[in-house]
Amino acid sequence: MRFLVFLMCFLTAALWARPINDGNKLFASGDYEGALKKYMEAREAEPANPLLFYNIGTCQYKLGNYEEAKKELESAVRMPDKNLSSKAAYNLANAHFRMGEKAQEPSARIAAWRESVAYLKKAIDIDNDFENAKKNVEIVQRKLKEELDKQKENKDQNQDQNDQKQPPLSEKAKEVLARAMQLCKDGKYPEAKSMLENLIAEDETAGQLSGHVQRIDDVIEIKAGRKPKAKIDASNTDNDLEVI
Repeated sequence: MRFLVFLMCFLTAALWARPINDGNKLFASGDYEGALKKYMEAREAEPANPLLFYNIGTCQYKLGNYEEAKKELESAVRMPDKNLSSKAAYNLANAHFRMGEKAQEPSARIAAWRESVAYLKKAIDIDNDFENAKKNVEIVQRKLKEELDKQKENKDQNQDQNDQKQPPLSEKAKEVLARAMQLCKDGKYPEAKSMLENLIAEDETAGQLSGHVQRIDDVIEIKAGRKPKAKIDASNTDNDLEVI
C-alpha cells in the first residue's frame, strides 16, 4: 500500500517555474535533498505559494523529517484548491502516522494516530473518491485500536499486580470503610475523610484506601468552589473513540 501521494505541481509563472520543474525532475529520480533545494529556491520568489508548501512538505516527508513536513502540509491543507487540499491532508495524515510509529511514549503514539485518522477523514470529506485515503483510514484505525487495547491490557495487568501486593483489608478496616461510604452518601464528606485518615494511620492494611481519601478531598474542594488538588482521572474518555 502506498502511504503517500506525490503531487509534483508544475507552475507557469516564468519567474520561478524553472526551479520547480528542476525540483520535480530531481524528486522523480529520488534525489529528495536536491529537489528540496530547488523548491526552496522557488520559495524565494513566491514565499506564500501553496504548491510550494505541498512540494516542500512532500520532500521533507521522503527525507524522514516528519515535523518539518507537518508544518508545511498544514499550510497546504488550508488552501482553497480542493485537489491540493485533499492530497495535502492525505500526506499530512501519513506524516502523523510515521511520527506515531517513532514515538516512544504510548500516549504520544495514540495522539499522533488519532491526528492521522482525522486528516484521512478530512481528505475523504474533500474528495469522496480518494480510495487510498479510504484504505489507509482503516489501517490506521486498526493500529490505533490495537494500541488502545494494549494500553488497557497493561493498565489492567498493573492494577492486578498492585491488588495482589496489597494485603487484604482487616475486618476493622472494612467496617470503617463502610461507615465512611455511608457518611459520603449523607453528604458528610469531611467526617468521612477524617475517619479514613485515622484508619490509615492506625491500620497497616488500610493504606490502599488513600485513593478514597483523595477522591473525597476532591469532592470537598469542588463543593467549596475550588479546583481539586489532584488531576481527575480522564482515562475513560478513550471510550468515546469509535474505531473499526
